Amino acid sequence: MSNLIVVNNPRDWPLDIPGVTVVPARAYLTDPAYGGDRFARVFNLCKSYRYQTLGYYVSLLAEARGHKPLPRINTIEDLQSQNMVRLLTEGLDDLIQKSLKAIKSDAFELNIYFGHNAASRHEQLSRQRHPAPATGIRGPRHHGIFHGPQAAEA
Repeated sequence: MSNLIVVNNPRDWPLDIPGVTVVPARAYLTDPAYGGDRFARVFNLCKSYRYQTLGYYVSLLAEARGHKPLPRINTIEDLQSQNMVRLLTEGLDDLIQKSLKAIKSDAFELNIYFGHNAASRHEQLSRQRHPAPATGIRGPRHHGIFHGPQAAEA
């Protein structure tokens, strides 16, 4: 099983990870050599997952090839639907208030990578998000209470 990290531009990926191949998104989409390993894991770290972008098509093609992409295409579509975002975040209000109470600003943006945030106090909230390599939540504070979250593509 091969592990592929697919990015827009490999020059933007400074890490060398043993057992992992960094692939330009255009090469993954156009080079048939990447279609041969039916058990490949594809970590799609493209800059955008919006419809008709390289990131969207990387996950779409990975699924069609039988690869295991992260994020899956249904995850991408769910994160772009405001109705789905509201459904996924229902009941998180108490957790949001608890996790973000130390923030003094009038808004928040929480970046989540593979279900984790660098600040341990946000760990429980980070694990509640839909599985995507990089995502985030953001929202305003009104009268001392944080509102949201809204989807934020990281």
